[in-house]
Amino acid sequence: SVRPVVVSTARNALIRGLSLLHLAQVSNEGRECTRCFDVASGALILEECDVTSVCGVGIVIRDGARLSAHQCRVNRCGQNGFFLFGKGGALIDGCDICENAFPGVGMDDSVDTIVRRSRIRHGKGDGIKIYAGSGIQIENNDISHNGQVGISIEDGADPVVRGNTIHDGNSCGVSVLSGGRGLIEDNDIYCNAHPNVYVATSADPIIRANQIHHGGSCGVTCVEEGLGTIEDNDIYSNQSVGLYIMNRANPVVRNNTIRDSEGDGIAVCFAGRGLIDANTISGNSGIGILVESEAEPRITRNKIIDPFSDGIKICHNGKGHIENNTVTGAGSSGTSAGGSGICITTGSSPVVRMNTISNCATHGIVVSDEAAGMVERNTVSGQKLHGISILRRANPAVRGNVVRENQGVGIWVSQAGRGVLTENRLFGNRGQSQLVVDPGCDVSVSGNITS
Repeated sequence: SVRPVVVSTARNALIRGLSLLHLAQVSNEGRECTRCFDVASGALILEECDVTSVCGVGIVIRDGARLSAHQCRVNRCGQNGFFLFGKGGALIDGCDICENAFPGVGMDDSVDTIVRRSRIRHGKGDGIKIYAGSGIQIENNDISHNGQVGISIEDGADPVVRGNTIHDGNSCGVSVLSGGRGLIEDNDIYCNAHPNVYVATSADPIIRANQIHHGGSCGVTCVEEGLGTIEDNDIYSNQSVGLYIMNRANPVVRNNTIRDSEGDGIAVCFAGRGLIDANTISGNSGIGILVESEAEPRITRNKIIDPFSDGIKICHNGKGHIENNTVTGAGSSGTSAGGSGICITTGSSPVVRMNTISNCATHGIVVSDEAAGMVERNTVSGQKLHGISILRRANPAVRGNVVRENQGVGIWVSQAGRGVLTENRLFGNRGQSQLVVDPGCDVSVSGNITS
């Protein structure tokens, strides 16, 4: 039949222990869909039931109705397991929601819905999909092996997503799109094929204190004018970049640990922006922080430890403010190319100020390939080559830096390098001199102190 098996309109009703199979062979989609249970008004308690709708939705809750579902199995439905709309709300507790063709739980303008302690798994679509609505809580669920996103938040929805395990999906673990918001907190998000967390199109979530790891792509991706606050997370062992910001995205990224990625720790590209503050970025297989392609972030107070390549690299017309960071051990893990603490290249022009750079495999700061920018009041020490190098028609202003005890020259200008060198203190460097300007370079040198 195309009609529901059960329609509930009672003020209070209880159904316990039934197995219901709905065999309709045709169905519309969305709000007009065929369904096994139709909670049309009033309140229904559903306990220990097994529900299947071969062509439609297992359970629909609509038009202000309320459902409490406990220890139910909703499975193998031709569309959603649960679908809530029109201010319908539910408590879905301890249920097994599996093998459905559409999202296991779909919500469109749902109110005061709680999904907790349930398994949402092996669906062809998203695990949970939320459009708009209010008062939604997704807590302590195991969401796994779904064909699309584990939890998708869109269209201004603002749920609390807390304490869930979200893993082994064929797309993202959590996606927040189209002005979606939400608090994404204390979840374990791992082994998803696409970015574990994806934020785009003016979404503005709070992503806090999660474990985000072993993803098949990036740990967190923020693109297409995405916003958000990403804080206090442990982001590690992802197969690409730990955190990727691009296409005018502008998040706040602070107090995270970003470690052991197969790519860069953080990459900000294609006019990406953002505040990247007080993170610990360590042991990544690429660059600690990459800024490229007209990106312009503010990078402050981060600790960048032992990246395989450069600590911070600004390239391809990158900009931004790089201030009060500590970079140590760049390139020291054995790569033959080495790594510099801060590398500014290919037309880039950032402000690099008051950073501490030490014990890198090549240079402390290198400016090359027609790059410019301000390099000011940094402390550069203990590099295996030169403290500061200016190469290949680069033209920076280098002012007020302390450059000491590097294995090479304190400041080296070569290969038609240009720039202004003023009021720097150079001492204890072990190269041929504290300051070397090769022939063919056009440099203004004044007020430097060498010893």
